[in-house]
Amino acid sequence: MRHLRKEKVLGDAMSRDDPHFRLRIPEDLKREIETAARANSRTITSEVVYRLEQSFARRPTNKGGLVEEIEAIRMRLAHVQDLLQKQELSTSIREKPNETQ
Repeated sequence: MRHLRKEKVLGDAMSRDDPHFRLRIPEDLKREIETAARANSRTITSEVVYRLEQSFARRPTNKGGLVEEIEAIRMRLAHVQDLLQKQELSTSIREKPNETQ
C-alpha cells in the first residue's frame, strides 16, 4: 500500500475499474521493470504505464512535423558533405607539391 499512497499523491493511481492486460515478458526485462519501479517509487503497473505513455508522447503527432525533421536532417547532411569535400580538396592541394618532388 505504501506505493499506492504515493501514486495517489502524484495522480498516477490506477483504478480497480481500469482494464486488465495480461502480458508475457522475458524474465530479465521483468527484473529491470521491478528495479525501475522501486527506484521511482511506483508500482510495477504504474512504471509500465508511465513508460508506455512516454514512448507514445515521443512519437510525432503529425506528418508535417516529421517532414520538417527529415528536411532538417537532410540539410545537416548536405552541410557535412560540403565540409568533407572542402577538407578533401584542402588535403589534395597540400599533397600535390610532394608528388612533384
